Amino acid sequence: MRRIDELKKEIIHEILNSEEYREYRRLQSEIDRTPDLKRQVDEFRMRNFELQNSENVPDMFAAMENLNKEYADMRNQDIVNRYLMTEITFCRFMRDIYKDIAEAVDMDLDFLG
Repeated sequence: MRRIDELKKEIIHEILNSEEYREYRRLQSEIDRTPDLKRQVDEFRMRNFELQNSENVPDMFAAMENLNKEYADMRNQDIVNRYLMTEITFCRFMRDIYKDIAEAVDMDLDFLG
């Protein structure tokens, strides 16, 4: 386990120093400097997250379109779009790491259905 702990520290170090993470944090800091904009962006992110994780949305495309229309003014700001796109890129980066580890490890999870 000692070697695994060392490797975890290395992975964390590499993630924190990655271009994807550094750009995400830089843009996040920019957004944070304007409290009203941060509130709007966070509200949009929360509603987007809830929509995408809901099983009770009959027309996901229409729901997403409505959400984007509702926040169109905010989304038209270059900083907001760059932040949201960078966040997606970083989330995919992290997802790929989790996925690769999970696929490599053989665990009996059949009980989950």
